[in-house]
Amino acid sequence: MHSRTKVALKREELALLVRDVLGSQRSVRRVDELTEGMFNAAYALELEDGASVVLKVAPPPELPLLTYERDLMRTEVEFYEHAAKEKVCPVPRVLAHDFSRTRIGRDFFFMERLRGTPLTRAKNQLTTGERARIQTELGELVGRLRTIRGRFFGYLQPDTGLQAGTWREAFLAMVAALLQDAERFAVKLPMPARDVLALFQSGAKVLERVEEPTLTHFDLWEGNVFVHRVEGAARIEAFIDGERAFWGDPLAELASTALFRDPEQETDFLRGYQAATGSPLVFTEEVRHRLNLYRAYLYLIMVLEGVPRGYSGLKAMAIRQYCRMKLRGELKLLASR
Repeated sequence: MHSRTKVALKREELALLVRDVLGSQRSVRRVDELTEGMFNAAYALELEDGASVVLKVAPPPELPLLTYERDLMRTEVEFYEHAAKEKVCPVPRVLAHDFSRTRIGRDFFFMERLRGTPLTRAKNQLTTGERARIQTELGELVGRLRTIRGRFFGYLQPDTGLQAGTWREAFLAMVAALLQDAERFAVKLPMPARDVLALFQSGAKVLERVEEPTLTHFDLWEGNVFVHRVEGAARIEAFIDGERAFWGDPLAELASTALFRDPEQETDFLRGYQAATGSPLVFTEEVRHRLNLYRAYLYLIMVLEGVPRGYSGLKAMAIRQYCRMKLRGELKLLASR
């Protein structure tokens, strides 16, 4: 799908950035645009010295975006830096970044190019046992990720204005911002925005159990989990696209690791999660309620984001309708609680 946030660079501009940032003696041999992501422009660059890197370029800052998407690329780099420093999960190595907007008027960064492929494609080449092992490893890594703690709750970038001292306050601010975005972009929701907010607010007491801000990726669907074979064994190579990361409830991770599925049925994932955390994840009514809130929030993002990005065509329409249906179901469940 086309996205208006993916504003392309010319080959000469790419070559200039490589020389300017990675070294004056380095030149580009080959350029391949990476089309799977839907927010940033991305290019796989093969350099004359044999190195292979990825360049990601943010949208122009003047483009209208969702509130939480302000300085989104900076969140991705910060997620990688936290994960690499704490060594809890594999992420691509960031080679250089420039957030000054003095070179091309946009944020950009270079990172190493991964060798593997997204799990969405890799799983077709895996045996049943290998798929189970990957899910167990995913659970282990997600369980380890929850050990990274922050100083506040909410999105990482201060310009979003979506930070607070408690998770309840931060999460409700995040929801309110999305609903304001829905009105700003004239996106039709399953019910009026004020009624949606009331459902989130009525269930927010369960969020008070979350007392420590934990780094949460919140977009670990199979497309953002890279898999690579090492000595014949399929392993998770890296987590990518940490753009939606926030400091919050680690339980929210399950809204994306089990996207459109029931996390209670993900037995291999839960086995790995227990191995990493030392205790099983028990799906109490409170846990189910929190997951209900996080799924509703994620589906709300997915219903909204295609409008400012200008998604069009039958595929985009089908995805939006499906996400609206899933959102309606989660809101109905919240109402029943």
